[in-house]
Amino acid sequence: MAAALSLVTLEEELTCAICLGIYTDPVVLECKHSFCRACIEEFWSGAAPGTYSCPECRAETSERPGLEKNFKLASIVQKYLALQSSQDAVLCNYCTESPLPAVKTCLKCEASLCPIHLKHHRENSVFKSHSLTELTTDLSLWKCPEHQKSLEIYCKDDKVCVCSLCALVGKHKNHNCSSISEGEKELRDHLQCQLERIRSNTEAVQAALNLHHKEKQNTQSEIQEAKCKVKEKYKLLKKSVEEEERKVLERLENEEKRVTEQTNTKIFQLENQLKESETSLAALTSVLKKNEELVFIQEFHSLANRLKDVSEPLIPPATVSVVDKSILEKLANWVQKQYDAVAQMSSQRDRNFLVVMHGQTPSLDPDTANPKLILSNSNRTVSVSDRTWPIPNNVKRFDLWQQVLGSEGVSCGSSYWELQVTGSEWWGAGVCYGSLSRKGGGAECLLGWNKKSWILRSWGGLLTVRHNCKEIKLAAGMASKVGVFVDFEAGVISFYSVSGSNLTLLHTFQEQSFPESLYPALWVYDYTKPLSLCDLKQ
Repeated sequence: MAAALSLVTLEEELTCAICLGIYTDPVVLECKHSFCRACIEEFWSGAAPGTYSCPECRAETSERPGLEKNFKLASIVQKYLALQSSQDAVLCNYCTESPLPAVKTCLKCEASLCPIHLKHHRENSVFKSHSLTELTTDLSLWKCPEHQKSLEIYCKDDKVCVCSLCALVGKHKNHNCSSISEGEKELRDHLQCQLERIRSNTEAVQAALNLHHKEKQNTQSEIQEAKCKVKEKYKLLKKSVEEEERKVLERLENEEKRVTEQTNTKIFQLENQLKESETSLAALTSVLKKNEELVFIQEFHSLANRLKDVSEPLIPPATVSVVDKSILEKLANWVQKQYDAVAQMSSQRDRNFLVVMHGQTPSLDPDTANPKLILSNSNRTVSVSDRTWPIPNNVKRFDLWQQVLGSEGVSCGSSYWELQVTGSEWWGAGVCYGSLSRKGGGAECLLGWNKKSWILRSWGGLLTVRHNCKEIKLAAGMASKVGVFVDFEAGVISFYSVSGSNLTLLHTFQEQSFPESLYPALWVYDYTKPLSLCDLKQ
């Protein structure tokens, strides 16, 4: 009570006489009265010039006084405000004078305890069974709402805390109950078990995460090493090709130099002969123009010896050396042979390369399969039945043509897949857009007979390729396995005959671009031979 009165008195002393509030930035006048800086400045702003007075004692001055901050008063105000804010804290119920802030609440005593009384409370054997909780002023949370008694019993059946009356005569009578401490221990043990399981799972996840990080690093290292090896091999290959190119060009340059030197020598000789002939011709013409007999005879004899050499028939120049065509032919044949070898690699590519780089194992979409088709082997094998199966119709299903599409399309990059057709002479394999029509027997639904599909087809053992109703017959014979390659960005669709590890190019369609995803597409006609998509992941 005394503490409360002292705080009220202190608040009065710290109140500004102008705003009647606690001082804010207090300043002191010459008369030693203090006011808020903003309050006194506003008060003087309304006064007549030359009359400045203290609002409290009315002491006047003709000049506006300087305002000095009252540091002592400002410090007292700051401490008072801090003390006032601490009044909201819960105080100890056992402190008789100057109560200290409480730190715990005893549910049994229904009292809040400061650190000193909490220590006494714990050391006294009488209070050892009392339940202590975090500081609170609302004890209703710890009382039974029905009987207003402390919650001392834990009902295991309903998983709630109840009072003793609830357990004896209330709605929790005959329930499996225990004391609060026992219930707390049981729940804590249960929580500890869960904690251990979660910790164990966390450790397992962390170990798996570490393993995956390590695998990632190892994979990156292996791939980086593989990249270096590939670059080195191709560097050597490129160096070898460039060396061969250099030697061929050097041989051609040497041949050009030889022919040029020989030709230049002959040209020089002929040019000299031409000059001598022209000089003699001019001299002879000049002599012939002489009309005096004596002069003519004298000049004739002076030219006789030179005319003798010039007038003799010219010896035909030796045949001019020409390029050794046999060398050019040999070089051209050798270069062509090297080019053919590279071209052969393109037409008879190594199957393993395509499988490793772009190999896929597509599965067929049952929702697109014609009702006569039967899918098996994880939807990778398709066969024809002699009956129409009663399966649900949908917009994706081919209702007349015996066709089926793959489950996933190609919308970027490259993709390669294979189809086993051993023994069958009636089949078709290719790709199409997902927007290909499915209903009816028109050309808009049949693979290869429209702009939306490309197909390699065996018709009685004769291979053809077809797109947009245009058919091209192929010279290749029957195939037991075919490969389909798509380079989406390049607009390429290629069909191969697969034999062991070799691929023989059958045909390539080159389009400007593909506006839609391309789906694997099969046409099945042979009732005795199934078609199977090959598993390229093995």
